[in-house]
Amino acid sequence: MIAELGIVALAIAFIAAVFATIIAFVAALKASETLTRSARNLLLMTFPLLTLACLLLIWGQWTGEYSIAYVSNVSSDAQPSTLKITALWGSQAGSMLFYGWMLSLFSAAAVLINWRSHHHLMAWVMVFTSATLGFFLGLSMFYENPFERFWMDPSGAPITVETAVFQPEGKVEAFPWQTTVLNISENQIETLTIHTTSPTLPPTIFNPNYEVIETRYDGKGLNPLLRHPGMVIHPPMLYLGFTGFVIPFAFGMAALMIGQMNAEWIRAVRGWSLVAWMFLSIGLVLGGRWAYDVLGWGGYWGWDPVENSALLPWLTGTAFLHSVMIQEKRGMLKGWNMAMIIITYLLVLFGTVATRTGLLSSVHTFAQSPLAIPMGTFLGGSLLFSTVVFLWRGQQGYFKGDHEIEGILSRESMFLLNNWIFLALTVVIFFGTWVEKITDVMVGLGLRESVITLGRSYYEPPVAVLFLLLYILMGVAPLVAWRRATLERVGQSLRLPALATVMVMVVLPVMGIMTVGAVIGFGIIAFAGVATLLEIYKGAQARHRAHGEPYMTALLRLVQRDRRRYGGYMIHLGVVVMGIGIIASSVFQDVRQQTLLPGETLELGGYTMRYDQLSRSIANDNRQMFIADVTLFKDGEIVDTLRPRRDIFETGSPMSIAGVHSTVNADFYVLLAFWDGNQATFRVYYNPLISLVWTGSLFLVFGTLIASWPERARKTAPIARRLSKVALAPAGD
Repeated sequence: MIAELGIVALAIAFIAAVFATIIAFVAALKASETLTRSARNLLLMTFPLLTLACLLLIWGQWTGEYSIAYVSNVSSDAQPSTLKITALWGSQAGSMLFYGWMLSLFSAAAVLINWRSHHHLMAWVMVFTSATLGFFLGLSMFYENPFERFWMDPSGAPITVETAVFQPEGKVEAFPWQTTVLNISENQIETLTIHTTSPTLPPTIFNPNYEVIETRYDGKGLNPLLRHPGMVIHPPMLYLGFTGFVIPFAFGMAALMIGQMNAEWIRAVRGWSLVAWMFLSIGLVLGGRWAYDVLGWGGYWGWDPVENSALLPWLTGTAFLHSVMIQEKRGMLKGWNMAMIIITYLLVLFGTVATRTGLLSSVHTFAQSPLAIPMGTFLGGSLLFSTVVFLWRGQQGYFKGDHEIEGILSRESMFLLNNWIFLALTVVIFFGTWVEKITDVMVGLGLRESVITLGRSYYEPPVAVLFLLLYILMGVAPLVAWRRATLERVGQSLRLPALATVMVMVVLPVMGIMTVGAVIGFGIIAFAGVATLLEIYKGAQARHRAHGEPYMTALLRLVQRDRRRYGGYMIHLGVVVMGIGIIASSVFQDVRQQTLLPGETLELGGYTMRYDQLSRSIANDNRQMFIADVTLFKDGEIVDTLRPRRDIFETGSPMSIAGVHSTVNADFYVLLAFWDGNQATFRVYYNPLISLVWTGSLFLVFGTLIASWPERARKTAPIARRLSKVALAPAGD
């Protein structure tokens, strides 16, 4: 019954999204209020339907409906209750449904919240949100349906099992039994999945080479790598970021279609863009934390293709959030802002393609699937349509700005340079991410002789230089006036930040830090940090003098009056703190691998680690845990006891769990690499100031919450609620 209800709910949601797209399109062309309301109702209908579908799948995972193929692959009786819920996004089909649910949530919320204030854009907004939603629901319905069940022909010889949404002719529902056997000829234990026609009828094995140890009606359980708390939260955050950016794209395209290139659509998407950017930021940080804790290489960013694919829309989204301020303030960069949000949307689709089709090789990707062709087609169609409409409006003069940039020393030019650097970062990372796949295709077509493979050494030099330039702009831009500033005044504003940079670059070598890149990096980051703090102080000081308020009260009042500005400063401070942690943990990381017997020690980063013993235990979910007990000393005193371990799951999949001693100054990070009897090999990392990477991310999230917090509603004159037809005439002067 769960499968049938889920299939019906998903199917109705898909049909509703398709009809919402069609009706909204007709409504936009005819400026029909009635049709617009009909499209809205259909779009809103998708959310409760998809909520029901998700809850049904979760219920199936909770209660053990293992005849549903997805449930069998991601859940099991021994799986903790929390993971039975989060298994919803633990594999391809379920995560696709969850992705659609989030997209319907954002779409419904955008329509409801902006219905009155931006009613003239709503028809076209629903065209683009419903079309995107309908596409992803179509993938769930016809390619990756999470409610497919196992079916078998019990009379067949041999018995074959297949998955299908509806019952194939001559087949009956099949139920998987996880059967542990002893392979007598090879003297090893194996786990087999054998299907029967009943959840109460265990299989019978006639192979004399197998001796049955245990058989139970059960699922395979969630991928071990996805059981980490970071991976419980990481995918939803990324999905919220990806789906959230569909909303500003839809508003931008709606404004493009009706020919309204003023700042109205920018104001409509400001909050949506910040929220999407915040969730994408959280997702990236949690992904880094998961890699740090689980993947067992002592770092948090390895330039993995899927990591990069999630970073790309973050880069262009960040650029968009900066450049829209110029359009709001000065009526400039209209075409640029439109291009940036279109590119961000397309990069969201690229990231989804990279993750879900298996085109890129990564620990984060799903297996090879038939989604490559439909997703590639939708991506290509979106690229073509948005480009054609963009060029059409550009030729008609709709992107002409209200003003021109009046000088290099102006906030407008600083923000534009900021955008160019973000775009350069995007190009560098996009090329490095996709060049292997592109050249692989070229080799297959006979256009090249070899495949280009790029690693860490390709990314780090240009990315480091470009980010340092961004830190310089982060310090300079807030101190430069709009329109035009004099070199003398800018120089006066930069004296303290420049002095801080000089002091840092002098003091660090005196302290023994001689790495040139690190010294320059810390100096530039100090410049950005001091400049930001100086701006905050100037604002508080001005209010203190004007109103006699204590500095803390003055600062809180400033934040309350201008959340966007001071939230932005908090984000900048978070990026400064993260930058310090990234440079320190990357440049000064120390690594040692050593084999020890119980009682022996190794030294690293001022710590002494003593290996005490190795033990083996069995967890509740039947995984084997090989645990090393080590004692950590600092200056002869015990500071911690760590238990790095290696988990071996029933499927044979291993997972390394590090033992970590964390302080503000550094992490002492221990991995159990190998063992032979009581002898164990450890790989140990000393990661200086890595805690600042995680602390800075908290500043970043807090600042985004401040900046995106809704302002108090201001009383405005009533606006006629009408629909705007597509403007076909040139914009003129």
